[in-house]
Amino acid sequence: MDFIDNRTRAIGAMALDGLQERAKAISANTVNVLTPHYQRKEVSFEESLQNIIQREDEKEQIKLQNTAMYDKNPKSVLTGQSPAQIAFLNTAFEEGYSIDVESDTSEPLGLDGNNVNLESEMMDEAKNGMKYQVVASLLSKSYAMMNTIIKGQNQ
Repeated sequence: MDFIDNRTRAIGAMALDGLQERAKAISANTVNVLTPHYQRKEVSFEESLQNIIQREDEKEQIKLQNTAMYDKNPKSVLTGQSPAQIAFLNTAFEEGYSIDVESDTSEPLGLDGNNVNLESEMMDEAKNGMKYQVVASLLSKSYAMMNTIIKGQNQ
């Protein structure tokens, strides 16, 4: 395990970026609740983040298999890898991650053509804020643990 740059912190940072972008969209929706013909904004990033997690899990499985192969026959690891598998193992961690901001094209709620529901936006804001706090807290604890490891427990 790499304590300096592990995937948990990288995924947490990407999640915070997505949640921050969602907070901006919710704020824009709330501010424009009375703007005629305004279409509310939605932010999605969870699926691309989930895809990264699945891809990194697959990479770990391949690395474990390679370790088992190496223990039996070290040369087999070098000759047993296909170019596609090598390319897959070398994909960048962030590859495929996107934060998508899209307009909600649902029917307008009123005669002015606006489709923002203020109550729903306030609920989304609270839910998004709690998610942000949880992820930030977990990242903070991760960095605190890394700090303890680096400095040692006796100070």
